Amino acid sequence: MTDPSITDWISAVSSIFATLIAGAAAYFAYKQYLQPPVQEPDPTEAQGNDTETAPTSTPVFKTSSQLTTLQITSRGLECHLEDDRPGKGGLQWVLSKDQVSKILATHDYSVTPGAKARSGTFSVGPRRNWLYSKSLFPEPDYLHGTLADLLKRAGES
Repeated sequence: MTDPSITDWISAVSSIFATLIAGAAAYFAYKQYLQPPVQEPDPTEAQGNDTETAPTSTPVFKTSSQLTTLQITSRGLECHLEDDRPGKGGLQWVLSKDQVSKILATHDYSVTPGAKARSGTFSVGPRRNWLYSKSLFPEPDYLHGTLADLLKRAGES
């Protein structure tokens, strides 16, 4: 019987390490991928439809000198512009509750991201091509959903 050579020892140690690594990989794969996921409650469902905690004013366009917000008021949905230049800011338009109801019924609101890097446009009923900031709404669907929510709440207020 001959003594094991160094290559035999290296081969045996390599096999042991390969087995340990495979076991660790299997354990972490089980922990990460094979365990059933734990579903956490959706924060919007946990809050319910409490419109009193929902914001009544949502900024949609922001630059260093301008801020455009959509606001829910007793009159309906209003668009306000804050502008550093004299005489340029203030109330821009109002959609009455009747107009809001018609807009919702016909789904007459849209978001167009456009080619510009920082801004796109949105339209709500007769108010067409208003700028929005992509920094505030990186995904057009997010602004579209926000518009739908604002319109629903403005029609109820």
